[in-house]
This record gives sequence, C-alpha cells and structure tokens, in this order.
Amino acid sequence: MGSGPYAHVAGFRFPGGRTVVPRWMNQLWCDAVCSPDTTPDVHPMLVYYAAVQGSGVDFDTIFDLMDASVESGVMVGEQRFRFARALAVGKPYDVRGGMTSVERKAGRRAGVFDIATFELELRDPDGGAQVATSATSFVFPRRDAS
Repeated sequence: MGSGPYAHVAGFRFPGGRTVVPRWMNQLWCDAVCSPDTTPDVHPMLVYYAAVQGSGVDFDTIFDLMDASVESGVMVGEQRFRFARALAVGKPYDVRGGMTSVERKAGRRAGVFDIATFELELRDPDGGAQVATSATSFVFPRRDAS
C-alpha cells in the first residue's frame, strides 16, 4: 500500500532474527516508568525494543530506504501494539516483518512529507504462534518536494 515516489518501499522485508528481553532490562524499565515489575512478564512497552532488536535492520537502513538521514528531521509518528499474550522475560522470540506502507501527504503548515510504516511480528520459536505485533510509523519531511 502506498502513494508517492517511495511507494515501492512498501513490501520491503527485513531479514528478521531472534530477540529476548533480559530480566535486568525489564527490571530497569519497570523502575524507570514507576511500574511494578511483573516478572515473569515483559513490560508491554518493551515489545517495541524486542521487535526492533530482532528485526535484522537498524534505523539507518530504514532511513536509507527513504533517502533520509537523522539530520533531515525524521519524527516518530504512531506506535501500535497487538498482543495474543504477554512476552516472557528471558524467552527467545523470532521476529519477522518489514515495511507495510508509505503514504505521501501534504499539510498547510507541515508541507510535503511521507509516512512510512513498518510492522514486526514476534513469534514463539516453538511452533511459530504469533505472540505480539509492533507497528511503527516514521514521518519523513520532504522540504524540497512540491
């Protein structure tokens, strides 16, 4: 799904890999956000970390796909999670996914920009059942576009 000069990026698959949220990270996160440590469950916000960490790409790769850099003013757009069940601390999960859409938009004040969305599934390596999904969009300003 897409529109504009970067529509071809939709459908780009990330290499994927394996991820795990260690106990120490879950404890630090829970402490930082004043949430009770729900061990053995991973704090829900750490699903984003786990998904990106196991995706097989870094943000520079996504920015390169969109002909952008950190200096170009890229912003995080929207973040959505879906859970079949909680992730377990210390348990490995397989990650797969990629770019799902790129939409060209224009606003009176913002000018022209692209919204690129990627979605990552975390799956149980013992049978492949989907455990959670993280969907993230980035906003890429296009100051030179009209």
